[in-house]
Amino acid sequence: MWWPHRAIGLRRAAQQDAWQTCQELSLFEQVAARARALLSDDTDQALVRARTSGEVLVAALRLVLVVGFVAVTLTQLSEKAWTLEVTISAAAVVYALLLLGVAKTFRASWVSWASTAIDVTLITAAMVVYVVAGDPLGAVNNRIFFESYFFVLITGALRYDWRLCLFATLLALAEFLGLSAFITSRWSSAAATEFSPYVHSLRIVLLAVTGTSSVVVARWARHLRLMVGTDHLTGLSQRRPFLERIEEELRRSTSDRATLSVALLDVDDFKKFNDNHGHMEGDRALQTLALRLRRSVRASDLIARFGGEEFVIAFPRMDVERAVRRVNDLREELAGVPLSIGGQTFRLTVSAGVGSWPADGDTFEAVLARVDERLYEAKRQGKDRVMGPRSLLKVADV
Repeated sequence: MWWPHRAIGLRRAAQQDAWQTCQELSLFEQVAARARALLSDDTDQALVRARTSGEVLVAALRLVLVVGFVAVTLTQLSEKAWTLEVTISAAAVVYALLLLGVAKTFRASWVSWASTAIDVTLITAAMVVYVVAGDPLGAVNNRIFFESYFFVLITGALRYDWRLCLFATLLALAEFLGLSAFITSRWSSAAATEFSPYVHSLRIVLLAVTGTSSVVVARWARHLRLMVGTDHLTGLSQRRPFLERIEEELRRSTSDRATLSVALLDVDDFKKFNDNHGHMEGDRALQTLALRLRRSVRASDLIARFGGEEFVIAFPRMDVERAVRRVNDLREELAGVPLSIGGQTFRLTVSAGVGSWPADGDTFEAVLARVDERLYEAKRQGKDRVMGPRSLLKVADV
C-alpha cells in the first residue's frame, strides 16, 4: 500500500477518533465534540514551529507597513494636525514593535489569535474616528483603512491555520458591516447622494472573497507543511525534522534534568528479502512494519525512518533500562507481524541498539554514534536482539 497521507500524523487521528465517538452521543454533544476536535490546538511540532515562524514574519511585515504608512502620512500633515498625528504615528510604531517582540518571545497559539483580533479591531477603530469627527463618508469610503483588512486576511495564511483566517474574515466582515449599518442609519439625504451602494457592496464581496481565498491557501499550505519532511513510503518523519524535534526535547530535558533514551532498529536480512520477493514487496513490508511501530509507541515518543530499512525512536523522559525493555517488546511485536506474499506468510525480525542522553554523550550525535555501535553489535551476535549499555544485562531472543 501507499501511505502519502500518513504525514498528517497524530492530530488527524485524534480528530477522527473524536468524530467516531460523536456517533454515540446526542446531537448537541456531537456538535460540541466535533467543534472541540476541530478547534483543538496543534500537537504536531512541525505545525507549531511553522506557526511561530509565520507569526514572526507577519509581525515584521506589520512593522514595515506601519513605518511606511507613518512616513508617508507625516509628509502630508498640516501644522494644526501635527501633534495628534505624530502621537498616533508613534503609538502605531510602538504597537508594531511590541507585537514583534511578543511573536519572538511566545510560542503559544493565543498570540496569533490575539494579534489578528487586535489588527482587525484597530482598523475598524480608525474608521470610527472619522465617524466621531463628523465625517461618516470618510469612514466607509477610505480606501487605505479598508484595504488594510486585506493585509490581515492575506498574511493570516502565513500562520498555516485556516481557522485563524476564517476568524479574521468573519471578524472583519462583522465589524465593517456593523459600522456601515450604524453610519447609513444616521446619514442625511445630502450625504447619501455621495454614497454608492453598488461600490460598497462590491467592497464587501471583495472582502469576503479575499477571506475565503486566505482560508483555502492556509489549508493547502498546512497540508504541504505537514508533507514536507515526511517519508512518503512509510509516512514517518524523515531525518531532518526528527533532529529538529530532538533539539527541542534536549532543551526541555536539560531544564528538567530528564533522560532522553534513543533506539536504532534495523530490519534483519532485508536485502535478501528484497532479492527474493522484489522491491515492491519490500516496500510493502516496510510500510507494514512502520505502521505497527507508529501504533505501538507513545504519543510523546518520536519516530522516524532514518534511511533504507533503519528506524530511530526517541523516548523522552524514559530511562535507558526501561527503554531497552520497551524496544525488546517492539522487537517481539514486529517479529510476529505476518507478511503475505503469493499466498505464503513471511515474517521479518529487527535488531536494535539503545542508549540515552546524557549518559552516552553530551550531544545527540554522540549518543546516536554509541547506539549505532550497539546496533551492529546486535547484528554480529546473531541478529533479532536488542543491545543496551554494558551496565545492563543484554536483552536477546536467541
